[in-house]
Amino acid sequence: MRLENLLREKGYSVVSSESGEYSFDLLAGRRDSVIAIKFVENPRRDKAEKYADDLRRLALSLDVTPLIACEEGVPEDSLATFRGVPSLSLETLERIIEGEGGPFLYFSKGGVYVKIRGEKIRRMRRSMGMSLGDLSYRLGVTRRMVYEYETGRADATLEVAYKLVQLFGEDVVERMDIDSVARHFAEQVAAHSRDTQASRVVKDPLLRRLLSRLEEMGFLSRAMERAPFNAVAKGDIGVKCRVLIKRNGSDEEERFTMEVARLCGSYALFVNGEWLRVVGEKEVKAPSQPESVDLREMFQRAGLQ
Repeated sequence: MRLENLLREKGYSVVSSESGEYSFDLLAGRRDSVIAIKFVENPRRDKAEKYADDLRRLALSLDVTPLIACEEGVPEDSLATFRGVPSLSLETLERIIEGEGGPFLYFSKGGVYVKIRGEKIRRMRRSMGMSLGDLSYRLGVTRRMVYEYETGRADATLEVAYKLVQLFGEDVVERMDIDSVARHFAEQVAAHSRDTQASRVVKDPLLRRLLSRLEEMGFLSRAMERAPFNAVAKGDIGVKCRVLIKRNGSDEEERFTMEVARLCGSYALFVNGEWLRVVGEKEVKAPSQPESVDLREMFQRAGLQ
């Protein structure tokens, strides 16, 4: 696949799946940045709701940036948000990976907006001796709106963004890249309701007991419906701890789960009727009795690379 090859050329480590049924088709990591990508023909079709919900839960628990790459349904060089997940055309995503992303245009309920650099606008305004009132008059907006722009609390409409560029130059407009998309996701997802803890969703008794134990330790867990693992969780054991949880499964599913965990700097936790296994830098085993096992100690003994 062209995108996968491009990511590798740009220095990303890539883990990919040929299943097509998972909520992500590949994960790519470079330095401290990991992106999870799902390819769909159109985000309004292809069971995209379940893919998007699962992808959002994965991203929040593993601290990755989720992306839906579409063959159609999202205009070029712009970004839409589908159930909290950034969605863009495959061609636009390729340009972003190449480092050739254009101005950050995105669709919202109120129309099309452009992300702007508020601090840059404030510096340019002051350097030109303009007051808030002067700039509000030039832009055709209120002084309050200018204040919102400069403090990063509001983005600009296409018309206002054009006027800002005419006044101050293109540097006042944010460019679309992986980091800016990640920030946009964080802003958008804050508006979504909190996910239900996984122990209230899963039906398997042993898995539910294990998840309840993690939640008692302060972990926030989320059930996964379309992934090679059953749940993901994030908590604190003195350091941030992210976990992929798998209840029984094929050797291929376990291998893929471990690859995802390794790429995301997370633990893989496998459970069956006999053993609990935590896989990090090392593998640590204990009897499959979640209530009596010291999971914190298991994580610490397993370590992470």
